[in-house]
Parts: sequence; structure tokens; C-alpha cells
Amino acid sequence: MTNNCASIQPRPAYSRFKRISLSEDWFEVYEIATDLFVFYEPRHYEGTIVNLIIGEEKAALIDTGCGIGNLRKAVETVTDKPVIVINTHTHLDHLGSNRQFGEIAMFDHPLSHRVAEKGVSHEIVLTEILGENLVTGAWPLGFDADGFALPPFKVRHWLKDGDRFDLGGRDLEVLYTPGEAPDHICLLDRTHRLLFCGDILLQGPVWTHLEGGSLKDLLATYQRLMYFFDDFDYLMPGHNQPWLDKSFLPEALAGAEKVLSGEAKFREITDPWNRRLKQYAFGRLEILTRW
Repeated sequence: MTNNCASIQPRPAYSRFKRISLSEDWFEVYEIATDLFVFYEPRHYEGTIVNLIIGEEKAALIDTGCGIGNLRKAVETVTDKPVIVINTHTHLDHLGSNRQFGEIAMFDHPLSHRVAEKGVSHEIVLTEILGENLVTGAWPLGFDADGFALPPFKVRHWLKDGDRFDLGGRDLEVLYTPGEAPDHICLLDRTHRLLFCGDILLQGPVWTHLEGGSLKDLLATYQRLMYFFDDFDYLMPGHNQPWLDKSFLPEALAGAEKVLSGEAKFREITDPWNRRLKQYAFGRLEILTRW
């Protein structure tokens, strides 16, 4: 099956990173720094990014993308270390390839439990991920779009705020950061001064309009992250482009404050899922809210 209605995400920001060759044709893989890689999905509207951090003993895969390509095969071209998946939240474009991995960690939240126990039906995935207006080009070899769903999956580690993962020479701290989703977390690597920030800080639109999203929670999350501002230099988001400078955080905080106070102007948009939204633009960042 071939879909031709979506545009390929712009990629000039990737030109400064080393691209890794692989046979899997859905992902583009880039080496961002030593033992830090991203798996980018440029042919999907979401422009999803999966981050891979490699420690001395094991590797952490932060989210698993849309589930369209063979992520496990792509990861195995980069590392042979045991891999633990850490999902930042339960939106479908971050869980799609969970079924390909045996060790999964998620934040201990009722929504996370529900998704892990029940999975997501083909009908919902068809609308949310596989729409013809969302994907450009042919499906990757071996992908069965007609039978694709998110089956239930076992979570080995239910996470709490403040939990830590020791990968061997790399330590990731769990920070509970709701706003875009009620079960959202970030992961802080103090040693290498990185904040893996999922969907709450990114170049482009931050969503607060889906179930459990909250502009008030997002503002509180930005305020909380400012307490950690001296602990990181770069942000590693879950969409569009990686390696953002940390000045993005105070910019996002100022924008969220203006939206919540009513100072910010918006324009009405309709997204690819035909949802009517308010779009607030603040330079590199946008905030989307319900109409």
C-alpha cells in the first residue's frame, strides 16, 4: 500500500549529525553524541523521534515510535547491549513498537495500566497513526497495515517520580511532568547534562488538547523543570528535531504563562484529525489548546 498525502518533515537540523546506514527503510538514524542516537520517522506527519542511550551494561530506548518500521532491527545495527524501553507517555506514536521488546518501563498511572493491559484496537490505530494524510510513500517491507494494532504488553517496571535507571556509567532520573498527557515523564541525565523531554518541549507544537492534557499542568511542569535548569544543557525531544538548547525551557514557560493569563493571541486551526484547535505561536514553540 502506498500513501502520498503527507509531506516529509523538513530535516535541515539533521545535517550536522552523522547519519548511520541501515537496511531498514522507515527510519533515519543519527549519532548525536557518543553513545547517543536518534531514530527519526521522517515519512510520518508526527516526525517522531526515538532516543537511544547506551551505557556500559545496557541501553535505554526512550519510546518506540509509531510502530510502522522494524525498530528492533534498526536498534540492533547500533548496539548489541540489552535494551530497556522507557515510555515517556501512552500516546500511540510513542508505543507503537513496544511489542518488539521484552523489558518495558512506564510511569505508574491508571492510564498507563489501562493501555498496557488492553492495548489499542486496529480501528483506533488506523485513524490515529495510519491515515493516508499522515504517511508519505510506501509501507516498509513486511509491514501489515491491514492487521496492525497495539497488542497488550507486559510492563516490568512501574515507575515513580524520582526513580533512577543505572545503565552503567549513565544514570537516568524519572521526573513526573504532566501537561501534554497525564502520565508523561521526562528523564534527566545529569552526568551528560541532557533532559529527555518527550512531548512537552519540542520545536513545533506542544499539545494540551487530548484526553488528560492540561495547560495548567503544563505550566506547573515548566515551573518544576526550572528547578533542574542548572542540571542540563540540551533537550532531547520526542518529535521533529533533537539537541535543542536549554533556553527553550524559559521560552516555553513564558509562553504558557501568557496563554493561561489570556495575554497571548491565537489563531484557529484544524489539524489532520479534523480537530478544531487554538494555536499559540512563540517563535520556536507552539502551544495547542482545545477550542
